[in-house]
Amino acid sequence: MFKSLLVAGGIAFSAFAIAPEAEARSNVTIYFGVPFYSYQVGPGWRYHDGYGWYDYRRYGEFRGHRNRLSCREARRLVDRRFDNVRVRECNGRTYTFRAETRNGKRVTVYVNSRNGAIWRG
Repeated sequence: MFKSLLVAGGIAFSAFAIAPEAEARSNVTIYFGVPFYSYQVGPGWRYHDGYGWYDYRRYGEFRGHRNRLSCREARRLVDRRFDNVRVRECNGRTYTFRAETRNGKRVTVYVNSRNGAIWRG
């Protein structure tokens, strides 16, 4: 398996290495995440300082490179599924809450601060 991946990687690399010089100078930009532009492309686009213009209707609110939910956002997620939610800890990668199920049973609820995944203990 490793050998075939190594061969495939070598073939892909050589294809880029022997590309004609004209193609090598083409202006190609690959975006991972929200693409930003130096000008407002259309109506509904918003400007984010330090990044540029982006399509708000398509990508929603831009959080920058924060990559984490705030404690308030995580609590709102838990509030949708449980009653009487109280914060126990909002530090690190996992936030911890105390809550009640719809039947009144007390549970500990955990929220992944990076992707919003919820589970209970």
